[in-house]
Amino acid sequence: MVHPELLDDPAEKMGEMGTITAADIAEDLVRVKFDDDRRGLYATNALLVFKPSDEIYQHLKQDVMILSPDVFKDLKAIALLLDYKRTDFQQKAMEIAQHNTQVITYAMVSLEDSLGLNQSYKRGR
Repeated sequence: MVHPELLDDPAEKMGEMGTITAADIAEDLVRVKFDDDRRGLYATNALLVFKPSDEIYQHLKQDVMILSPDVFKDLKAIALLLDYKRTDFQQKAMEIAQHNTQVITYAMVSLEDSLGLNQSYKRGR
């Protein structure tokens, strides 16, 4: 999913989902194709992917008292769909997430973070 708050969106697809067709991680460029056959070139921090379902379940346990019933229900549905590891279920989960920024905050992370690209590694003896 293209980050819904992306300020400079070359394909004008903020908040929409697409398919990654190519990536040059060294150059931080990811090519995305959308359902309408439009394509966009994005940085890894401009794209969102799902956190693992166990992390979403952890959020549900930790924040059960502060989540609204609708957000709780959507997060649980997303986690269950992700457990099946089927592309069509992931797409359905993405459709659920698209409609609520709080759900996105709990269930998704930037592609950059998912791949661990923004970590600074220290070398030592």
